[in-house]
Amino acid sequence: MRLLFALFFCLCLTTLTAQLDWVADHPGTITYTLDLSNVQQHELRITVEFPAVKPGVFTVKMPQSSPGRYAVHNFAKNVYKLSAFDSEGSVLDLSQEDLTEWAITGHDGFVRLEYTLFANGGDGTYSGIDDRKLHLNMPASFLYGEQLNDRPVMLQIKAGQRPGWEVATQLVDLGQRRFAAPNYYYFFDSPTIVGDIMRGDFRVENPDGKQQTIEVAMMHEGSQEEFDDYLAWTKDIVLAQQKVYGELPDFDYGKYTFLCSYNPWIGGDGMEHRNSTICSAPVGLEKFASRLIGTVSHEFFHCWNVERIRPASLEPFSFDHANMSGELWFAEGFTSYYDDLSLVRAGVLSLEDYARGLTGQLNYVLLRPGRGYRSPVEMSQQAPFVDAATANDPDNFSNTFVSYYPYGATVALALDLTLRERGHNLDEVMKLIWKRYGKTEIPYHIRDLQLALGDVVGDQQWAEDWFADHVYRSELPDIGALLDNYGLQLTQAEPDSVGFMGLRLRENDGVVSVRGGIAENNPLYAAGLDENSEILSLNGQPVTSTKDWDKLTSELKIGEFYEVTFRQLGQEKTGRFQAASSPTLLLSVDEKPNGKARKARKAWFWTE
Repeated sequence: MRLLFALFFCLCLTTLTAQLDWVADHPGTITYTLDLSNVQQHELRITVEFPAVKPGVFTVKMPQSSPGRYAVHNFAKNVYKLSAFDSEGSVLDLSQEDLTEWAITGHDGFVRLEYTLFANGGDGTYSGIDDRKLHLNMPASFLYGEQLNDRPVMLQIKAGQRPGWEVATQLVDLGQRRFAAPNYYYFFDSPTIVGDIMRGDFRVENPDGKQQTIEVAMMHEGSQEEFDDYLAWTKDIVLAQQKVYGELPDFDYGKYTFLCSYNPWIGGDGMEHRNSTICSAPVGLEKFASRLIGTVSHEFFHCWNVERIRPASLEPFSFDHANMSGELWFAEGFTSYYDDLSLVRAGVLSLEDYARGLTGQLNYVLLRPGRGYRSPVEMSQQAPFVDAATANDPDNFSNTFVSYYPYGATVALALDLTLRERGHNLDEVMKLIWKRYGKTEIPYHIRDLQLALGDVVGDQQWAEDWFADHVYRSELPDIGALLDNYGLQLTQAEPDSVGFMGLRLRENDGVVSVRGGIAENNPLYAAGLDENSEILSLNGQPVTSTKDWDKLTSELKIGEFYEVTFRQLGQEKTGRFQAASSPTLLLSVDEKPNGKARKARKAWFWTE
């Protein structure tokens, strides 16, 4: 499917501000018509007209993958009542050939396909249909015709239905509730929301004088004042991120749209697209705006990093299977580093709140045993198993996996602070990568990133060594020492207390059992406990509640050996472990840093 990508840019984007008025009258345009008559039952009746189909068997498919996701999804399960007709309205033979594939025969070069879509979710991947809205992620909603990738596409709503509902999308508005895409890839990359929408926008100018529109289109239950405050935050973030790269991308058709849904009838998610993003959560702005804005920051940074600075492993993007990528530590992880950093630079997030967020990230990345199993590259390659993927069988990811989001963010933090010790910074590297691979839209390989780093520091051998240690292997520099230069102290939160890394317990009728897996660096791992083990006693003292456990463990001495009795698979067992100091980390902010630290903070956070 993504093979059309090059054609798209060569033919359609030579004049980026050109509209797509020609699509409505083009004889090859594929038209999707939405019938909203049964939305209260979460059903959408969809008619697709394929006007120019080659002779023989015509195959239609339901996508299994979605832009911004890295796993396979079974969208076809919610498609039913399919029927096909020729140009005269005669019924055509239609047979299902595979889980996501149907064959249509006997056509006369024109095919009209009708089907029903059920959707009662709605987030960054799945669609939601109800009496309040349409929340359409295109791969989860629309069948496509095979070998028609380069044909223009038009989406329209049946006349007279829900006239008060507005539409927000990166598709080009043709008027009369018709919306156009130059081809299938752009169509499938264009989530669309329909309903009661609050809107606002602002203009941003690039150094070359070109102005572009940034729009926020929001479905929420809050006030205009809350929306306006959120819009102002969004503008501050956009300007802060523009400063990193020196310019905004040239958005196709001159506009970028934040499609925000903050209400109880939506799922939480964030999903980047070329000229828009979905930001959704089942909560409102009144109490949660300061938490929701982080997704806005993350997704907008993607309009450079991953949408245009794009790894070759995601090209061509397949809608029929998952693309495995070893670059997500950079595409997602470095973006995660910049999302909170951008909030600080924009004045949205305080340094103290930034430190609190970073504390959680460092505890997760530095203390989980998974880094002993896989490097950032190898963690990235696990995405098809973990990125909203579903499986019924248990896994050992609590010991073998560290998410490439916070892992990559920690690598980015380490690199940025290391570069600053050498008189450079990560912003310089990102700007050079943007110039080489983003503006030119040349998909990159990991070595390309390494070479850019080497050019920034003027030392290719240093860059090669850094990548060998921290990208291809799992080493990390002394993060605490790097942060200390900025008056940020990383220490053990409770160095004199015994800790049990990541231990979660449940209590039920006097039985205390383990929830989830036991981390390999938890002392109870060596004692033999695992998920669902029932703890009976500790050092000879009965354990019948989590309070018993907390009291008994508070009396343990670091370095001493103890026995724990537990029931596992119906058998009573006794294990022995050595009590260890709690590894939990705390990042604190020096309120009165010295002059050198203040200067370093100003350069990093752009603060006074």
